[in-house]
Amino acid sequence: MSQELTRVIVTTDMEVDDMNSLVHLALYLNLLDVQAVVYTASQYHFLGDGVHTLGEVNPHWRTKGRRSYEWDVVPHEPDPTAGELCEYRPFPEHWIESLWSNEYAQAWPQLQANAAAAGEPPFPSPAQMIERTFVGNVAFEGDVREETEGSRVIAQAILDDDPRTLWLLSWGGMNTIVRALMSIDERYRDTPEWPSVQQRVYRKVRVMGVADGVGQDNSWLDHGHELFPDLIFWCVPYMYGGYVDAKMAQPDTLPLFQAPWPAQNLTQGNGPLMARYMLYGDGKVYENEPERFQFGKHARLDWGLEGMPAMQFERGDFMAEGDSMTYIPLLPFGLRGIDNRDFDTLLGRMFLDGHPDSDAPAGFAAIGTPVDGNPNPYLRAYQEDFAARAQWCAHEPAACSHPTHVAEVTSDISAAAGERVALAETIVDPDGRGFDAHWDVAIGPSSYAGAQDLSLWQECATDATFTVPADAQSGDRFGSPSALKPARSVPAPATPRSPSRYCKHSVTAAFFTTQPKNSDDNDGVAACTPSAQRPPDALAVK
Repeated sequence: MSQELTRVIVTTDMEVDDMNSLVHLALYLNLLDVQAVVYTASQYHFLGDGVHTLGEVNPHWRTKGRRSYEWDVVPHEPDPTAGELCEYRPFPEHWIESLWSNEYAQAWPQLQANAAAAGEPPFPSPAQMIERTFVGNVAFEGDVREETEGSRVIAQAILDDDPRTLWLLSWGGMNTIVRALMSIDERYRDTPEWPSVQQRVYRKVRVMGVADGVGQDNSWLDHGHELFPDLIFWCVPYMYGGYVDAKMAQPDTLPLFQAPWPAQNLTQGNGPLMARYMLYGDGKVYENEPERFQFGKHARLDWGLEGMPAMQFERGDFMAEGDSMTYIPLLPFGLRGIDNRDFDTLLGRMFLDGHPDSDAPAGFAAIGTPVDGNPNPYLRAYQEDFAARAQWCAHEPAACSHPTHVAEVTSDISAAAGERVALAETIVDPDGRGFDAHWDVAIGPSSYAGAQDLSLWQECATDATFTVPADAQSGDRFGSPSALKPARSVPAPATPRSPSRYCKHSVTAAFFTTQPKNSDDNDGVAACTPSAQRPPDALAVK
């Protein structure tokens, strides 16, 4: 697999679901360029500075304070007395560094071996990940008083010469990201370079993990928006990893979030890294968390919020990954969605914060799963991929599954109405277990009005042909994905408790754009023009 990795910086307040998201991310560190992981504060966690109170630092807080775990019914509004807090549910310091130096370090040799077997880029070393871990603005919710090591790293990445898009993933409050933007503003606002610097920020930076302009604090609205009002915040329509997925995931995936599947396929038999992954009722205790939030002890979800009844879960049910939805859409699975919004990501088509596309699934909300009848078509395949990859942490390549993928595919094509075009792809099957392949017409990225009535199904074929409908109009697009799946389920011989293995489904797309012939032509036949879309990525899930 040859590709330029997507550039990412993670900021996290280290909630228990963040810990799960980080363990999960560790399995895909070779498919993203994670340049920094930065501790930050939020309305849920902050460390204090030993001198001030929250109210002295930030009078516009959102935290519900001690009421969140002391009151039977917790008001939705912030706690008016929280300004007296000197700290709040402080997260365990050095947790991330400990993960890299211990559990990740133990998994790293096997992860490396399996990445090589799959033809993927190598994993960063534990030492590299420790070097990329920084402390940001952790003292108080919304604290932007001073530059920190973490905020400086973010600012430097924004201003450096790397031409790639920089994705800032907010797993907690926005304050460390905002502090970085404030530092850039303070340095350049009154200089001749300011207009070009501001445009550089707009071109380069994309934020994930914030909805309606609000993260897990008010720092963006209080300090950042006025400095960079056109900064782009992306959202996706589908969630991943909610606290209630073991009861409310879409029907085709529900068994993959309910006991015993998560324990059997993720945490058991896959080494110490996956053993850190948290499930309901698994006995894990979270440092500095009150009893209400000790989900590993009582497997009970009760936030005390009016209108949200308490839920009792089974031991071993999936607990939560509150922030994985920020990086899962960025994984290079060939869906092209981060480069072109006409295409999907693994969590649906991206849209600007507060502005869902007109063709977003019915019932869509800014952060919420579309209503029944609009299931995420990629979720089950991705969850199975997660399980297959978890096995890489502790087992030799011969006992694991490595994704079949498209190494080369027909580039985007333009053709005349009625024209027949050829599609071809080259498949790499690292495990040599065989696969099924087919081409089809995808309704989502197609603009032709009758796309739902077209069929291109060719089972077990790497080559296919497509005839552009005779009534196609100028500018019509036809998304023609190629999908791969394993020919059969293959159990992993070394780990009988592990699941049957699945390859990623590969999806590539060729587009056919019709344009009218020039007016001085006499035959009335549509002429071909090159598509503006780039060739599809090599690897995808469908």
